Amino acid sequence: MSEQKLEVFNVLNFLNSGYSIEQILNEGNFGTFQSGEDCVKYLIEEGYLEGEIGEISAESDSEALTAEEVSKKYTVAELKDLLRENGLKVSGKKQELVERLLPVLNGEEAESGEATLSDFDKSDDLKLTDKALDFVKDNDWIDLYMFALVAFRFEDYETYVNSSSDDKIETALNFCDEIISRALVANQFLVFIDALSAKAHVYAYNQDYDSFMDYDLQRYILGLNPIVMDAQTYATYDVINEANIINLKNVVEKLEIKNLKKRFDKIWNKSHITDITVPKKSCYKILQKAIGGADIEELNFDLKEKYFNRKFGI
Repeated sequence: MSEQKLEVFNVLNFLNSGYSIEQILNEGNFGTFQSGEDCVKYLIEEGYLEGEIGEISAESDSEALTAEEVSKKYTVAELKDLLRENGLKVSGKKQELVERLLPVLNGEEAESGEATLSDFDKSDDLKLTDKALDFVKDNDWIDLYMFALVAFRFEDYETYVNSSSDDKIETALNFCDEIISRALVANQFLVFIDALSAKAHVYAYNQDYDSFMDYDLQRYILGLNPIVMDAQTYATYDVINEANIINLKNVVEKLEIKNLKKRFDKIWNKSHITDITVPKKSCYKILQKAIGGADIEELNFDLKEKYFNRKFGI
C-alpha cells in the first residue's frame, strides 16, 4: 500500500505541476500498476481525477484488411521490413509473412475495446479533484523523499515522518543523522556515505547550496578515505562516485566558488580523518582532475592501484 501511495502521489504531483497525462504516461514506470493506463484508471475510480477516457470501439471505423489484399499490396521484401519493424520473425513463405503481419496492420490491439496510451493522450479534460489536491498537500513530504532519500526504504521514511513533529526539512535531516549514527556503529560504510549524500540533497531541496556543497564535499573526501572497508564491499566499490562529482561541479559553478581549496581544507578538518587512505594533497588534486573532466573510471583504477589494493589486502 505504501508503494502505491508513492506512485499515486508522483502522478498527481506531476499533473499539479503542469505536466500532461501524455508526458507522465511516457515515463513508463508505474511499479504496482501494470501500466500507466491502469494507473490513470485507478485515479479516476478513486476520485483523484475527473473526466472521461476515450474508449476505442470494438468495431473498427474501417473494414479490416484481408490476407489477399495484403498479399497484393506488399512484396516479400516489404513484408519482411514491416515484420522487422514490429519485432516479428521474418522467415517463411509469403503467405506465412502475410498471416503474421495481418494482426499488426489491422491494429488488433486497438480493436480489443481496451483504452490505450493514445486514448489517454487525447484526454485533455482530465482534471485533479479536490481530493487529489488535498492528497498532494497532505503528503508533500513525498516530494522531498523522491528528491533526496530514495536510497532508503519508503516505508521506513513514512513511519519516521508520521512519528515526527518537525517540519519536513528538519524531519529529513534528523532521519539522515539517525542513519549516519547507526551506520557508524554497525560499520556500514556504504550506508554511511549514502546518508551523507542524502543529507546534502535535503539541503539542496531547501535551496541551501552552501550546506549542500559542504556535505557533498565531505562525501567525496570520505569516499577516498573510508572509515571501514571489507572485501565484499570493496569488490564493487567506486572510490570516486560520478554523480557526486557532477553535483560538486554544478554547485561550484552555481555558487561561483573561487577558492575551492579553502573550502576543501575546512571540510577535511571537519571530517576528523584518523586513518588516511589518500593523503589530503592528493585527494584535492584528484578532485580538481575529476571536476575538470578527467575520466572517472581511469581515476578510480589509478586510486585502487596506488592506495586501496595494498591497504585493504585485496
